[in-house]
Amino acid sequence: MEELVERAVGYGLSRGCNYIDVRLQIVRGTKVKIRNGLIQSITPSVSRGIGVRILIENSWGFSSTTRVDRESIKRCVDMAIKNALLMSSDVSQTNMASTPAVREDVLINEADKVSATPMETKIKVLLEIDKVTRKVGESIKSTISYVDQYEEKIIGTSEGSIVRLEESWLFLTVLAYAHEAGLIQSYRTRFGTLGGFDKLWKTDYESIGKKAAERAKNLLKAETTPAGKFTIIMDNDLAGLLAHEAFGHAAEADSVMNGSSVLIGRLGQKVASELVTIIDDATYKEGFGSYKYDDEGVKGQRKLIVHRGILKGFLSNKETSYRLDIPLTGNARAESFGYPPIVRMSNTFFERGDLSFEELIEDVKYGIYAKGGRGGQVSSIDGVFQFTAQEAFLVEKGEITKPLRDFCMSGFILSTLKKISGIGKDFQLSPGFCGKNGQLVRVSSGGPHLRIEEITVGGQRWI
Repeated sequence: MEELVERAVGYGLSRGCNYIDVRLQIVRGTKVKIRNGLIQSITPSVSRGIGVRILIENSWGFSSTTRVDRESIKRCVDMAIKNALLMSSDVSQTNMASTPAVREDVLINEADKVSATPMETKIKVLLEIDKVTRKVGESIKSTISYVDQYEEKIIGTSEGSIVRLEESWLFLTVLAYAHEAGLIQSYRTRFGTLGGFDKLWKTDYESIGKKAAERAKNLLKAETTPAGKFTIIMDNDLAGLLAHEAFGHAAEADSVMNGSSVLIGRLGQKVASELVTIIDDATYKEGFGSYKYDDEGVKGQRKLIVHRGILKGFLSNKETSYRLDIPLTGNARAESFGYPPIVRMSNTFFERGDLSFEELIEDVKYGIYAKGGRGGQVSSIDGVFQFTAQEAFLVEKGEITKPLRDFCMSGFILSTLKKISGIGKDFQLSPGFCGKNGQLVRVSSGGPHLRIEEITVGGQRWI
């Protein structure tokens, strides 16, 4: 397989390419869906192919094929070149940051591959989770979604790098619904990890479903969230949503290069409270977004984006590093061989502070404790965001009092980060997938609890 990759690189150079990278991948995966105790689908899959990206005459070209033989790969290189030449007149001068050649195998043990566990074992565990979820109450309905993947990948570049990687991961989502007197509430829990299936069945996996059901049931008794401006305490999950969605995408260098980031021209400037440090770390142990090498064959790194409120850097790939004259951070990632690598985050989070949870809320006279990101909308170019939480609680005179539902907050990311007045000393990351330009990659986000002042909250009642 390595020989095929090296031949493709060599052929691209012989055709006059200034740069070429080739990714050969073999992926074995499983998808399972269970709804209310009934198995809806079991989908094992195997795919393989090669993706070729080239730079020629100041233009990028990309092509991919599922045929992994010499002639098909040669045609794939030819097609990438043809695509690039069709675009030449519309693309400005470009180049690449150069990197030293690397040759390394990053392999994993057989026991750490999800493909090593029989399908019957996976189904048994998932059905047990579903059973425990619905056992919480007669009104509980559940949907269990499970996906795993074992991947072999070889990356070759015209700089002389050949990297062979093995990766294995799994991701579980439990969605529980509760209903009462015409009101329906839902709650979602997630579990994601690198490694084999034993990472799931050696945990208290039943608690994943039980938590979703109990919290959905509790939301039936919650009051609607008041609207207005409040001091907000964010849990780890919502802090991650703020770090990744509201700020992280604006810190991706392709957004900066393309003029679609609110952070353009702000490098070295204050963009947050001096309490705030934001990191993107592809090397974080057990992080769902971790990787040893990115899809350009560049080693994953720990990157300081914001340090004590000052914007210190952007996340880059080889092209944006050269064109913006910034450090190369190893953040080029692709969903699969069928897509070109683009700038993506890995594990993005707020650094720990020094306050306990009790210290974060003790001075809050009237505020809201929001937990669990449900989703939202972000405009990186304007720096505007809107997030919803899965659950919330009223905070009165430093004490958590009433449960709330339908929480929604909005604001401008830079002004919001400057209003952070307290950061907890706890820490937790949440796994997930990030979508960009039609591609999904695994990531995680999080950090400690945060306290933020004067946040606009939209609810169904005004105080």
